[in-house]
Amino acid sequence: MPTKKIDIFKEATNTLYAYLNEHHMRHTAERIFILEAICRLKSFTVDELREQLTEMNISRATVYNTLTILEKAEIIHRVEKEFGILATQYELILHNESSVQIICTRCGRVSKVKDTTIQRMLSDKRWTNFCPQHFALYIYGKCKICRNKKTKNN
Repeated sequence: MPTKKIDIFKEATNTLYAYLNEHHMRHTAERIFILEAICRLKSFTVDELREQLTEMNISRATVYNTLTILEKAEIIHRVEKEFGILATQYELILHNESSVQIICTRCGRVSKVKDTTIQRMLSDKRWTNFCPQHFALYIYGKCKICRNKKTKNN
């Protein structure tokens, strides 16, 4: 059975407009431009996002204010990752998409992995007074490159 391709940007824009209308906020070109960049990136830091916004002169304050609005509208969520330094990353919330990420505590390299076992286990779980929407699991350790560097140095 063919699946219908969902336009993530269109859905995110509709969600944003609904939130802005509900809170009597303006629809601005800057907010839509930022949202479009986020839909392309899906997972990003503020610096990575700002690199995508070079076509339009958008201030850092506007970027942060828009990120706050998008968090409140439940379009993105913030993830604090610690590996030597604290790094704030944002992720687009897509159709209850869940993710498992492995993070190297030495170099900070992040990789997404698909794990249907965890997804199946959580979907089979009976929740009392709670309806899960998505999950994110972060597994910290050393990547192959960093493990090999340590072995060579010893």
